[in-house]
Amino acid sequence: MKALISLFIFSFCFLGLAQSKDPAGTLKDSVRVSLNSDESYALYLPGNYDAESLSPIVFIFDPAGRGVTGLHSFIEAADKYSYILICSNDSKNGPYSPNLKIADNLFKEVLNTYAVDQNRIYTAGFSGGSRLAATIAVLSNSIRGVIACGAGFAKSPMYFPNVQNSFSYAALVGHRDMNYQEMKKTVQWASKIGLPNELFVFRGEHQWPPSAEILKAFDWLQNEAVRQGLERVNYDTRVLEYQRSISLADSLEKNSHLQDAANEYERLLRKYPDLTDGDHVKANLKRIKKLRSFKKAEGIENKVAILEDSLSQRFLQRFGQESMEGKSADDFKWWNNQLLRFNKKYSEHKYAAYRDMAYRINRQLFAVVIESFDAFLLDENDKEAAYCEDLLMVIAPDSPFTHYQMARRYATKNMPDKSLEHLAKVLALGWNDKEFIRNTKEFSKLRSDPAFIELLEGNK
Repeated sequence: MKALISLFIFSFCFLGLAQSKDPAGTLKDSVRVSLNSDESYALYLPGNYDAESLSPIVFIFDPAGRGVTGLHSFIEAADKYSYILICSNDSKNGPYSPNLKIADNLFKEVLNTYAVDQNRIYTAGFSGGSRLAATIAVLSNSIRGVIACGAGFAKSPMYFPNVQNSFSYAALVGHRDMNYQEMKKTVQWASKIGLPNELFVFRGEHQWPPSAEILKAFDWLQNEAVRQGLERVNYDTRVLEYQRSISLADSLEKNSHLQDAANEYERLLRKYPDLTDGDHVKANLKRIKKLRSFKKAEGIENKVAILEDSLSQRFLQRFGQESMEGKSADDFKWWNNQLLRFNKKYSEHKYAAYRDMAYRINRQLFAVVIESFDAFLLDENDKEAAYCEDLLMVIAPDSPFTHYQMARRYATKNMPDKSLEHLAKVLALGWNDKEFIRNTKEFSKLRSDPAFIELLEGNK
């Protein structure tokens, strides 16, 4: 915490000593951090970037440290609003301490290299990167806003926001994201403590949102900047944005996406109180909410939220208990029976809301087991890792990531034949990122193995 506070004091005091000469439109996948030559970041300078003027900036955090991947969805919005984009190649899902240190180095480097408007510094992230982005905003008190994709605040109370925080919080989540219900609760909490917020739900799962959705978040943040007196009001642009929002809401209603349409109309009332044709928008919203189909869908959504919490807790509690013991007392019979019943009842349900819930819970369980497997493997807790391996074969036997994890474990146990066997399944199940496999640290001893080389080169 102290490091991040001193970070902003240090950076702003020395801002401008070593300005970059990169031209507008620059996209780089690896720029070295001078404070630690092993660290780097991806960079995008917008098409209208001017090194002589101060620019707003977004620091982006991808859960796997994929710098350029983290930038892509932001480029359209960056060009529209002239934001510098920075995405770390080193911060990844894991303990906060090393990630905060990486962020510390990154902020100091960037804020002393580019002409940044210190009143317009934002963070963004996806999944674990989203939690990190919010944590930095909570600790520093120098972040204007957060674009949180697919995950809410950090789990630790130490990194949770409170009434003293004032950053704007744009939350984005797919309707089939395993953290969908969490994100809904996150914005409810933000509202309770007075944190400006907006939730954007898109058609998708646990993924970086599409550019169009990121742009919506930027539009909202720009509106926040105007509200806070940081940007001048451009009336023509504001009217155009309002008209586009009206068209979107009307289109959603026309295509029977009534809940989405209602959300858009409500957003219009919040975002454009000075422009909204109150009678038109309020009348449309009132009409939609009176429809029997809307009331039914809303009722189902509320029931699903309660049920999802209950079922998720049940599965995760069972996993937590068994993983601590490193075994399943009944040889996974409970898991086989419960998952079979669960998927039969909900994955084929006549209502989409229940099918989406089933998908989210399955993905959540898979993610928790994978993350636990990683931790057990790192700590050399072989019994617990073996339990996770067996459970993965119950819940996701046809996932390439399941066999990737197994290949890693067998590699650490010096069982190359078994490791290669699972790597072959990884490729057969459709995984095509061979460079990622090649660079996996657990496979370092396999890289010179002819069978490993042939396996990767033979599947081009």
